[in-house]
Amino acid sequence: MAQKLSRVNVKHLTDNVFKLLDNDWMLITAGNIDSYNTMTASWGSFGILWNKPIAICFIRPQRYTLEFINRADLFTLSFFSENYRAILNFCGGHTGRKVDKRNIQA
Repeated sequence: MAQKLSRVNVKHLTDNVFKLLDNDWMLITAGNIDSYNTMTASWGSFGILWNKPIAICFIRPQRYTLEFINRADLFTLSFFSENYRAILNFCGGHTGRKVDKRNIQA
């Protein structure tokens, strides 16, 4: 059963963002349940700009995920424990143009 996404108040997060980005990595995902892509990233920035929380993602123009982000109103940044390292490596090394990343097994 799919879980519904919910909004997170970033001011309640207690994780070390430097460790999350540099060591744990993240998946950047955009699209909808029928058509989406996800990519692994270990770079970016979090902060406050004009009293609003921001996240900055740097995505190369040729990345397939960027097409989905440009069409979407929202995207997600998801962080995982070390147990998911193999999946993060896979998502970072394979394009969604050629591989369905939906059914990856650890």
